[in-house]
Amino acid sequence: MINLLFTLNIMFCDIKGAVKNPGVYQVNNNNIYEVINMAGGLKKDAILSYINLSKKVTDEMVIYIPSINDKPKKCQCNCPKQECLTTTLPTTTTVTTTTSMATNLTTTIPHTTITKLVNINIASKEELMTLNGVGEKIADKILEYRNQHPFQSIDELLNIEGIGEMTFAKIKDFIKV
Repeated sequence: MINLLFTLNIMFCDIKGAVKNPGVYQVNNNNIYEVINMAGGLKKDAILSYINLSKKVTDEMVIYIPSINDKPKKCQCNCPKQECLTTTLPTTTTVTTTTSMATNLTTTIPHTTITKLVNINIASKEELMTLNGVGEKIADKILEYRNQHPFQSIDELLNIEGIGEMTFAKIKDFIKV
């Protein structure tokens, strides 16, 4: 049965938070907006400021819709008086489910991080390292590059050794200049 799921290219995503019917939904080339509709729509207290509703959903994606009741954390952009909503989920969670054939299926589900955009011209090394695919060495290269010439557009990240199309694709929705 598991091979049949891969053959048919069936995908699932998990939506949580401020939606009327949180849960796991079968998706096929949907975007986040459509999955919210599948989940019965938003609750009145939902905040969409940090969510790209047009983003395509991937298999095993977790979507978290924050609400006004979520506690804001201190802003990490070195502005201690300002607070912003930063909801960060763990990197992965392992979920064990039982199929109708009484077989245990263990899946590691990558989570989506909902946060404010990281300004690559002013972000600290630690902030840069919160971006998916950016470790200490790449963060150092970004800092070195911007010290020589501040970024005019996010596409300039492709000029940095170690940042290719795949890494750029992972982070482009979470950065700004």
